[in-house]
Amino acid sequence: MISRSYEVLVVDPSPGALIAATLLAREGHSVLVLDPESSPPAASGFRFVRHRPPVAGLGGGLLLRRSFKALKFHPHELQAVRRGTPGLQIITSRYRMDVPSSPDALATELRRDLPRDADVLLDIISRCRASANSFADALEQSVEEAGQAGFLQQVGLARPGWTPPLPPDDVPTWGEFLDSADLSADGRLFLRALMRPFCSLDVPEDLPLPVAGIQLHAVLDGVYSDPSEEHALLSLLLRRVKAMRVDVLSERLESLSGNKRRIDGAYFEGRDEIMPLSWVITGGDPEDLADMLPGGMRPYEKALSRLAPSHFRYSIHLGVGSDVVPPDLAEHAILVGEKGIDEPAGCLLMSTTPESSPLAPEGRRAITLSTLLPYEDDGSLPTNLEAIAGTMLDRVKWLMPWLERYLEVVQVPTSLEPTDEVPIPVDPRPAAYTPAIAPADDPVAAGLGVHMPHRNFFCAGPAAFPALGLGGESLAGRLVERLALSGKR
Repeated sequence: MISRSYEVLVVDPSPGALIAATLLAREGHSVLVLDPESSPPAASGFRFVRHRPPVAGLGGGLLLRRSFKALKFHPHELQAVRRGTPGLQIITSRYRMDVPSSPDALATELRRDLPRDADVLLDIISRCRASANSFADALEQSVEEAGQAGFLQQVGLARPGWTPPLPPDDVPTWGEFLDSADLSADGRLFLRALMRPFCSLDVPEDLPLPVAGIQLHAVLDGVYSDPSEEHALLSLLLRRVKAMRVDVLSERLESLSGNKRRIDGAYFEGRDEIMPLSWVITGGDPEDLADMLPGGMRPYEKALSRLAPSHFRYSIHLGVGSDVVPPDLAEHAILVGEKGIDEPAGCLLMSTTPESSPLAPEGRRAITLSTLLPYEDDGSLPTNLEAIAGTMLDRVKWLMPWLERYLEVVQVPTSLEPTDEVPIPVDPRPAAYTPAIAPADDPVAAGLGVHMPHRNFFCAGPAAFPALGLGGESLAGRLVERLALSGKR
């Protein structure tokens, strides 16, 4: 129960929002985090991984790694987010390829499974990484310079701002770069399959090469969320904010008060009086708070129109006996269908709990199978979810031919409300966005960014900089701290 007032309110915490909360708490500000939904979805003794987000990208993941350095994490604190051996595989009808983090091991895998394309693929990966490093350095420098308030900002007459750097005009998009490369269809499919499940934009091919390189860097890094722990990265950051005496409470927000420029307080369920606030940070989609905001939605319409939610992640859940799981299957696998990556359910992400995982009964494994699906034109969920789930299940049967013999649980979510028959509902939250500004023209600011019309309301979740994925969330968290403090001084 809330027993005092706070300066900072974090709603729907994401990794980026918790990074902002940690940095602001370190500066001595009182922070309240509204407790996130933490328990994994469950059915019949099995619990299942949520695919949001599946990849952490710690070691070589450029922006997130630097954020952890800013937070002064000790290496032993990162053990919950571990490196798989391998952490990832790509599985098509032609091959099942390990994607190891070691460059030499990756070269060996490519020369074995894609000999015609191996050298070109390695060259593309190398050039992408080099391009990503230089752009990440520019972003880092820009964030460090953000919040250097001038006189007008110091006296509160001007709003602090941030202008992100852009790649050079002559840099190709990821799609143009792939089209210009001497790759077979299999080689191009390999690279597209690596990018599709992990990118928060609906068309990864539109990303400028340096931005795509940041995504690719993280995917090839080999550090993934542990399927035996629910969202290991979020849990890690929650432990950090609690260690800094930040309150994490299960309170229900009712509304936010203020005027069209600033939010000055919050009302909570069961609490009559207003709680004064200096800043509000959301780690989710800002549109989810639209009905709670003071001043009406008109100022937000322009900001929200810059980035429309386009896809959600649809997951089905299987509980199986361990005997049916191939012994050399990685804990995370990308399954590519016969009809290609662009077909509905043509690119699936599958996570299988390891042996003796607490998420499954002894001798059994829990499997989460997910794909990105577009919303209908009116923003509703598709009506053919059961048919799509059947296609997804057929793909798993192809990989595990005796699946029916060992199958104990099948959960096919079909609605937003859980039932006794289907206790796990569809998760409708956006997983990918369509920017109004082409990412090639403005790869960072094409998203909502951290700025919202209310001057002390910030976004540090997936909608902050979707072109940068989880790295964008971490970058947004640090930027929120800089901009918030510059506006306070």
